[in-house]
Amino acid sequence: MNILIVDDHALVRRGLHHVVKEGFPDAGVTEAESASAALEHVHNGVEIDLALVDVRMPDLDGLELLRAIKIEKPDLPVIMLSTYDNAPYVKRALADGASGYLLKDATPEDLAQAINVALSGSGNVLSPRVIQNLFEEHEASGRDHGANGRRGEYNLTQREHDILELLAEGRANREIAQHLYLSEKTVKAHLAAIFRKLGVTNRTQAAMMAVQMGVGPVPGALVHE
Repeated sequence: MNILIVDDHALVRRGLHHVVKEGFPDAGVTEAESASAALEHVHNGVEIDLALVDVRMPDLDGLELLRAIKIEKPDLPVIMLSTYDNAPYVKRALADGASGYLLKDATPEDLAQAINVALSGSGNVLSPRVIQNLFEEHEASGRDHGANGRRGEYNLTQREHDILELLAEGRANREIAQHLYLSEKTVKAHLAAIFRKLGVTNRTQAAMMAVQMGVGPVPGALVHE
């Protein structure tokens, strides 16, 4: 496994390098001091299994780099690292395919968990403060409308409502299928319809919408596939 670390601060790169090697001793680590240097590694066919990308860099914005990486390698997991917990920025990162969004005050254990989840493709890992900001933004946007009748507003069927409620509780597809006596394939089809109706692109956003609708509790830092 090889992990690409992209950050314009040498001390941050070296610190991340050390933390990654502590958690994953057998991993190879490649450092890039800029977005353009990172793209060179991607273009030149350097083996990369996951990228840790700083949100703010002098040559390219982290989201621009994320989009460029996804064009070149759509299946490459990218975890955004930042000191900024701005909700709209986080939503853009998730919509553009980020596998996680961690604040730089995260612990080594948080980073290791995010890497493991991203590599497994089983969900998104977000820092708790990021989740709280997303929740507060959803709550503010829905305050004038109220939670009553939101299912009807989004035209969710009863089955879709039940699946969304279980998703908001952090249930995996297999658990949802077992609870509702459905196949996992059927659950995935319902989730696709739910995402479309809610205007979201991933489970994290759907869970936050569920909270806004009064369907479930505030989700934890990890939302499983």
